[in-house]
Amino acid sequence: MIPVSLYSLVSKRLIELILETKKTESLPTSLAKSILYLWQRDQLDNAVGVEKLLEAAMFVEPEKTLEFFREIGLQEIVVPLKEAFR
Repeated sequence: MIPVSLYSLVSKRLIELILETKKTESLPTSLAKSILYLWQRDQLDNAVGVEKLLEAAMFVEPEKTLEFFREIGLQEIVVPLKEAFR
C-alpha cells in the first residue's frame, strides 16, 4: 500500500497531524499507548509504526490524512482508506 521508501515521510507527517489536532478524544487509549511504545523504541517509520500512525490519523483527522496522501501522489490508497475507516 505505502511504499517502504515513503515510510519516513509518511511517519513524520502523520505524527504532525496527530499532535496538532484538537480532536484527541476520538483516539482510543490503547492505540495511543501503542504509538508511544513504538515511539520510545524508534519504531514509527517501519510497517507497524506507519500502520498505527495511519490508524490514529484516520481517527482524529481523516480528511487531512487523505489530503496528505493525495499530495504525495498516493491517490490509489485514498478510496480503500475511506472504506476501511467509515
